[in-house]
Amino acid sequence: MVKIPFHIISGFLGSGKTTFLKRILEQTASKQKVGIIQNEFAPANIDGAELRKTGDDFELLEINNGSVFCVCLLGNFTRSLEKFIDEHQPDVVIIEASGLSDTTSISEVISAGSLSEKIVLASNWCIVDAQNFAKVGLMKQRVCHQLRMADVVVINKTDLIEGGTFEMEQEIKKINPFPEIKHSSYCNIDFELGNQAIGKFYFGDVKALPRPEVNSMVIKSSKKVSRENLLEFLNEWAAKAYRIKGYINLKGGETVAVQCTFNDVKLIGVDDSFHPTELIALTDQFTLREWNKAFKAL
Repeated sequence: MVKIPFHIISGFLGSGKTTFLKRILEQTASKQKVGIIQNEFAPANIDGAELRKTGDDFELLEINNGSVFCVCLLGNFTRSLEKFIDEHQPDVVIIEASGLSDTTSISEVISAGSLSEKIVLASNWCIVDAQNFAKVGLMKQRVCHQLRMADVVVINKTDLIEGGTFEMEQEIKKINPFPEIKHSSYCNIDFELGNQAIGKFYFGDVKALPRPEVNSMVIKSSKKVSRENLLEFLNEWAAKAYRIKGYINLKGGETVAVQCTFNDVKLIGVDDSFHPTELIALTDQFTLREWNKAFKAL
């Protein structure tokens, strides 16, 4: 069975996520059947109404009154998403996550049960409001978490600031040293649907390859490991995965960002360490049970 690529669009309130969805629909709705999931805390989905005004052809699933990433709602979300996919058979699925969402949890959702047989995480985008990035206050922990797990960071509203984005980019790189950073005004950037994150591994090929049959899986843990043991673990499992990424808390108090593509294992120290260890793998060569068992044995 060919799996449907799944993209996450996150960003703090007012960053421009809905505008970005409009740009995506402008570029792709005439070429592919797009399914959009919108997750908001408000009872009425104003953003959904805005998308419908575009006149583009797409299917929309609205999740209101809370984050789909809350444990209490995961079961309902899983059933709703599976029903949505079965009914509409989209070529690609995009979720606009609420500004307070924990984007790592979506990988856990799609790795479970029958959903894992239908969809696979393709890329994770985070939209940053250039004008208000420094003003998130008490929500900084949530914003940083979304940035940590992003494949692409879009610094939006660059037309509203003076002095450029150098300092902002440096702060983003301290949080996550690996993502591609794009600049935009009104989210006017190109977005390529499909297995974008996986496609990066085939950059030497001239034409697109068939979509690989892969699974995405997540390890979350409060365990701290030594750098030596971590490197041994990653060197073993990275060779069996298309990609491994995340953050690991080491013994001694250091936290490192992890980025592995096949045998290329990279560790870069990051400033913050309040989050738990989180690792995501894309692979067709091992199971979550095998991977988790090996991590617990460290």
